Amino acid sequence: MSLIKNKPIAEINKTRRNPNGSGIRFEEFGKSKNIYDYSEEEISEMLFGIYTHKRMLLVDGDYFIEMDNVFQVICELANVTYEKKPSLEDLKTNNHNIISNIRTFYVKNYYLITKDKFGGETKHKISRFLVKVGVIRNGRNQFSGLYSNRNLYKTIQSYSGKKYPKDLYHPIKFYINGLFFGDQYKIDNFIVESEIKIENTNLMR
Repeated sequence: MSLIKNKPIAEINKTRRNPNGSGIRFEEFGKSKNIYDYSEEEISEMLFGIYTHKRMLLVDGDYFIEMDNVFQVICELANVTYEKKPSLEDLKTNNHNIISNIRTFYVKNYYLITKDKFGGETKHKISRFLVKVGVIRNGRNQFSGLYSNRNLYKTIQSYSGKKYPKDLYHPIKFYINGLFFGDQYKIDNFIVESEIKIENTNLMR
């Protein structure tokens, strides 16, 4: 069963009737050149730019990358909101940035890093892709231009020896590793770039 929510049946039927007009690349990256060999779930994935059969993904720059070439993920953390408003003392000690006090993370971008160049780049933005599949949301008001991700686990976890909030890895765990590899930790070389230092209070080992 796919993690991706199906597109409306009307859009799926329209794609079946006129697959070339939909822009999907099933003949190149799919399992068959006959559109009727694909399930509703598979057509929905292709409409999102996901081709699990050949492990190809349409990134935000409107070009495809080979997922087997990806070796690292970067998350740019720009801001957070808190469960408890920081006091002046908290601001001095960084106590407000303990993982249990973070309500929502606001990310500037997520990137997949490849060994080789695709579209002339080795750093590929996937933030809009993650919004389209519903795992992160567009920020609002003062967070416009960023992407929101709730801190549900309130836990720090280790990834290739580096410790970061578990919820920041969640989109990669399911919608990159799970979709393409069936292994939620296939790509665990995960880096969070931020000026915010999230303190650990509940390390998972």
